[in-house]
Amino acid sequence: MQNHNYKFVAIACLLLSLVWFSGCSASKAAPPKLTAPAKVENAVKEADLATIKLTPEAEKRLGIETVAMELRDVPRTLDVNGEIVTPQGQTMMVAAPMAGTLRAVQNRTPTVGQAVQKGQTLFQLTPFLAPERDLRIQIERDIASLSERVAGIKQRKERAEILAQEKAGSVRAVEEAQAELAVAEAELKGARERLTRFDKGALNSDFSVAITAPLSGVIQKVSVSAGDAIAGGANLLEISNQATVWIRVPVYVGDLPQLVRGQSAHIRNLSSGEGTPIRMARPVNAPPTADVTAATADLYFALPNADGALRPGQRVGVTLALRSQEQSLVIPWSAVLHDVQGGAWVYENTVPQTFVRRPVEVKRVSGATAVLSRAPSPGAKIVTVGATELFGTEFGAGK
Repeated sequence: MQNHNYKFVAIACLLLSLVWFSGCSASKAAPPKLTAPAKVENAVKEADLATIKLTPEAEKRLGIETVAMELRDVPRTLDVNGEIVTPQGQTMMVAAPMAGTLRAVQNRTPTVGQAVQKGQTLFQLTPFLAPERDLRIQIERDIASLSERVAGIKQRKERAEILAQEKAGSVRAVEEAQAELAVAEAELKGARERLTRFDKGALNSDFSVAITAPLSGVIQKVSVSAGDAIAGGANLLEISNQATVWIRVPVYVGDLPQLVRGQSAHIRNLSSGEGTPIRMARPVNAPPTADVTAATADLYFALPNADGALRPGQRVGVTLALRSQEQSLVIPWSAVLHDVQGGAWVYENTVPQTFVRRPVEVKRVSGATAVLSRAPSPGAKIVTVGATELFGTEFGAGK
């Protein structure tokens, strides 16, 4: 019995040992290797950026000029989007001065989008005559009356000629009869022509009226076409003068108290990058408009558009000045270069004739000054003149 208990204890110890060894083996097993989600090849550290060393002669030939990186208080700005709209009073509707039939000018009918000049003829309008019930009867009566008159004058002329031949009358009476006959025949001819025109185009007059553009601009809408019979006062087309456009700028109502009211706004194209030409738009008074859903109120600015580059409905970027200021690093915009990937760089003059390319981040451009959010430390000497030549020298295209 005692030997049986010893065997049972020995078997239990053996099982416990096996369990312990298997746990140790599992804990010591190597974890599975994970595949990296990305692999960067040929990575270049910022400390390893190219350094250009020039000789004094090369530096003089390139005309290198530097300026110290400056930490300055600059006004804060608000960047929003605006919409080009046509100013009030710059769109006019051309109406027919009287009833009539429209005729094209040189077989050309005005079309939407066509640019026109003030005074340019758009249509010819042939007015209708005042309607008369018995207009044809009146014309026929005139013809009959003139025919009888011509016949009577001819008889009188013949008698005057006979009397003149028999020396019983004067030559002057013959001449007067001839002149009166010529006038009567001309009137009869005109009456017959009026009857012919009446039969071809009833109630049309003998003259036409030129309809001209009241202002220079672009045709926005055409409501008629050549050959149409229109009533007096009917709208023919709409012309918009876009030499000056307005920019409607919706601004969140919470930002309105922070804006510098009465100052001009900086306007730029949405597709343009930093450094593109910026236009200045002056504020104008316009009827107040707002969007309750978006909690915005509209500001309006006027912008010259003599080149016609801006069109109604076009979206533009707008920069507005705020009352507060912030400290930012600033340098002349001419010192900033861009590579093919759009990265912004400057060259820092670390020691004489030695220049290192540094990355920067441009927050905005105000005139000729670039406001930076990332840049070398204040006081660093940054190349302003000759930076392009250094860029070309670094990549093999320099002088």
